[in-house]
Amino acid sequence: MKKRATGLILLWGAASIALLFGLLYFGFGSWRAARVGAAVFHSPITLANETQNLAAHSWRSVAVTLPYSGTLEITLQVVRGNPVDVYLVDGSLMDVMKRTADWRAIQGNTDFEAVKTTTYHRIAPLNQGTYYLVMRDTSLGILSSSSTDVDLKIELNP
Repeated sequence: MKKRATGLILLWGAASIALLFGLLYFGFGSWRAARVGAAVFHSPITLANETQNLAAHSWRSVAVTLPYSGTLEITLQVVRGNPVDVYLVDGSLMDVMKRTADWRAIQGNTDFEAVKTTTYHRIAPLNQGTYYLVMRDTSLGILSSSSTDVDLKIELNP
């Protein structure tokens, strides 16, 4: 009798998890369901796979929310335009970056920094939390491209 009760509990638990995943998948879409599943089971997840456009002499940030601590892999390729500077900063530093013109005072993660790069690939362990990948085009756009297109892929592995 005890084995049967344990079997029923396990069956109900599995059914509940499948129902929850189904609700996430159909209610919020497969992308969100995959993110929730990756966060719960600590499986590899693609956080971004997109092309960003950056005007000359400007910067853009991409939020990187890590649902668990793991190895972050960032691949960046300038497909058209100027070389870019790349920083990965803690979420708490974004307000400082918006207010200051002197970026030398910004203390980002040194494992993810690059200056005037067109090809960028970095891998390093990082704790759970919110970070920002900041891309900056320091050219003036006079003797260079007026904008830059950057292919970006961000992955998190346990």
